[in-house]
Amino acid sequence: MYSARCTEDGVIYAAVDFARLPPEELARKRQFLQCSECGGPAFFRKASRGGRAACFGARPHAPNCELAAPEYDPNADGRGEDQEQLLNPGNRIVVDLNYGAARQPVVREEDGLPQNRDRRGRYGEEGGRPQARMQRRLSSLLRNLIEMPEFRQSDQILEIEGCPEILVRDFFVPLLEVTTDHEGQFRGYWGMLSDARRGHDGTLWLNSGGRDAISFCLDEHLVTPLYDRYGIEDEEGLAGAYILVLGTPSVSQRNKVYCDLAINEHMAMRVAR
Repeated sequence: MYSARCTEDGVIYAAVDFARLPPEELARKRQFLQCSECGGPAFFRKASRGGRAACFGARPHAPNCELAAPEYDPNADGRGEDQEQLLNPGNRIVVDLNYGAARQPVVREEDGLPQNRDRRGRYGEEGGRPQARMQRRLSSLLRNLIEMPEFRQSDQILEIEGCPEILVRDFFVPLLEVTTDHEGQFRGYWGMLSDARRGHDGTLWLNSGGRDAISFCLDEHLVTPLYDRYGIEDEEGLAGAYILVLGTPSVSQRNKVYCDLAINEHMAMRVAR
């Protein structure tokens, strides 16, 4: 996008003009951006060393927004392995915290069910088999949360090692809905990052919005491995990224909600390109 609205001052900025703001003002205002057309949460990217111009983006846009661009290429039949979860609302999802060695979903059958000869794990309306247990990596769950609103409200049961079983709709919390009441609650916190900044001690702070929104912090020695993992050059590569963290937020003495990624190490990210 070439322009975006800043809710702090109500001004619609062109990307080239926004990039010229004083550094401190730019760092503050980039946490208050929205699409000027639909009001969806937006982010700003500075010009890159590789020649990419400064620009805005919004994730997600409201339905039918004229400025929206496709986030992904759907499968030919519109039913990939992630969509399968929506076809089977009774499924139990086993969360793979080791990022999964297998590339395909693992489907197990509960005891006492008739034999499934085709072993596909997808069940039609006739003779439904709602007790399949499917193994999913965090990256797959993040994709579902981004692309499938129905999944966010699903009654599917999550099985996470060392944790009580919980419904999908009760476990995943959008970043902009996190409050101080979530302190100490182990959940899946997900959403878009507005920006990232380095602290004086080298800590990387991943921000999801203004002062009241949750931020994630990463110790300096863990920053380079993160960049390497996701092909990021610097902090600008994190603006507009989606993140999913399975963790327990804390609240600082200044009433800031944050989550330490060195402690809450289970994380997936989808970087904007």
